[in-house]
Amino acid sequence: MKLSYSFTLTSLGLLLSGAAWSQSTAPQLSTVATPVTTLNSIPPSNAGQAVGTNKPAETSAVTLKFTGFVRNDFSFDSRQTVNLREASVDLYPRDKQVDVNGVDVNAVTNFNMLAINSRLGAVFTGPDAFGAKTSGLLEMEWFGPSDAAVGGVRLRHAWAKLDWPKRQLAFGQFWHPLFVPEVFPGVVNFNTGIPFQPFNRSPQIRLTEYLSKDVSLILALIAQRDFTSIGISGSSSEYIRNTAVPNLHAQLQVKKGRVVAGLAFDYKMIRPRLSTGSGTSLLVSKATVGSSAVMAYLKVVGRATTLKIEALKGSNMTDHVMLGGFLAYGTPAAGTTPALETAYKPTGITSVWAELMGNGKTIIPAIFVGYTKNTGNDPNAVAAYGRGIGIGGRGGIDNLFRIAPRLEVVSGRFRVGTELELTTAGYGTSSTDARVTAAEQITNTRLLLTTVYSF
Repeated sequence: MKLSYSFTLTSLGLLLSGAAWSQSTAPQLSTVATPVTTLNSIPPSNAGQAVGTNKPAETSAVTLKFTGFVRNDFSFDSRQTVNLREASVDLYPRDKQVDVNGVDVNAVTNFNMLAINSRLGAVFTGPDAFGAKTSGLLEMEWFGPSDAAVGGVRLRHAWAKLDWPKRQLAFGQFWHPLFVPEVFPGVVNFNTGIPFQPFNRSPQIRLTEYLSKDVSLILALIAQRDFTSIGISGSSSEYIRNTAVPNLHAQLQVKKGRVVAGLAFDYKMIRPRLSTGSGTSLLVSKATVGSSAVMAYLKVVGRATTLKIEALKGSNMTDHVMLGGFLAYGTPAAGTTPALETAYKPTGITSVWAELMGNGKTIIPAIFVGYTKNTGNDPNAVAAYGRGIGIGGRGGIDNLFRIAPRLEVVSGRFRVGTELELTTAGYGTSSTDARVTAAEQITNTRLLLTTVYSF
C-alpha cells in the first residue's frame, strides 16, 4: 500500500454546502505510514492505479488519498525510432533511409533525459449511494496530450464506481478493458510493452457482474479520447463518433488463488469519411469499417517467480497503439483524378507476449518477450490508413519482435531500474493487401535507466 495522506470529512453537510473552512469545522488531518510491500504489489510506474486501491471503504465518511511518483528516465537508442513524446515511448526502429552515398540517415544514436512521466493521483471514497459503496479516482500526468504539448498536464483517469455485493457499475475515463491491470508487462520502459500489448484509456460505462467468488463478467460501452483510431484525417475520435455506435466489449475473468485468467471479445465500428468527391461530384459516404479482437491472458504467481502470458488476434487496433489499420477499396487514382473510396476493410494482426519476473522484495530480475505479425486483408486496395502498413513500395512492416531483460532494485519507496530492450521490425515491400514480402530486419537497441520515488 502506498504512503498516503488521508483527509476525513466528518461532516457531510460541510461538503454539500461548500461552506468556508473554519477552526470549528475543518477536517481532521492524519498521516498514516504503511509498511513497505514488495514491488510486485505496487503498480509499476508505467501503469495505472492498482485495482486493490480502488476498493471502497466500508464507511459513510469522505476520504481522500493522494498517490503518485516522481519518475526520471535516461535513455540511449542505437538508431532513430518511431516514438512518442520526445522518444519517452519508443514503438519500433525506423526503416533505413539511404542517402546518395549509400549511408543510412536513420542509423544515428539518440540520448534523452525526461521527467514528464511523473504522476499525481487522488483516490477517494464517500457515503453510500443507491445502496452501493462509492469510490473514485482522479489522476493526471505531465506526459502531455500530444507531441506538440510535451510537459503539459494530461488527464489519465477520471473514474467513479458504485459497488454492490455482486455487482459493480463504473463511469468515466479508465483503462480500456483490453488493458488488464492484473496482467500487463511490468517493463522498466514507459511503453508498457506496446505495440505488442493493447494500451488505451477511454471514456466508458462498465458493468462487472460477480458470477461467483472467483468468476466475473465484464461488459462495457466505450468511446475514444486520447487513444484514437488513425484514419483519413490522422488520429481522431470523429471516426467512431460518426457511427453513433460505441465500442462494445465483453470479458470473462477468473481469479483463484495465485492465478488470474481471462478471455475477452471486443468490437468497434468507425466511419472513415462523410463524403467522397467535391463540387458536382460530391456524394455522401456511408461506408464503415467493422473490426474485432479476441484476447486471452494468464498470470500465475509462483513461490519465486511470476509468469504472465497474453495472446491477441484482432484488426484495426491503432487506437491501442498497435500495428495495422484499414484499407480502402474502390476506383484507383488515374492521372490527376484521385482514387474513389467506396468500401473499407480492416487489416489484421496476431500479437503475443510473455513475461517472467522474480518475486523478490529488493532485487527483482525479469525478462519480457513480444511478437506481432501483420496479416493484412484482401488485395486490390487503393489506399491504406494506419500504423506500419501500405499498399505498395517499401515501408510496410511484416512483423515486430522484442526481447527486454531488466533488473530493478528497491529500497523503501525508491526504485532504480535498468533495462536492455532490443526491438526488431521486418520492413519490406507492401502488396495491395497490406501484406509484406522480402522483409529486412531493422533493429534498435535501447538502454534505459529509470529512478522512481513513490508516495
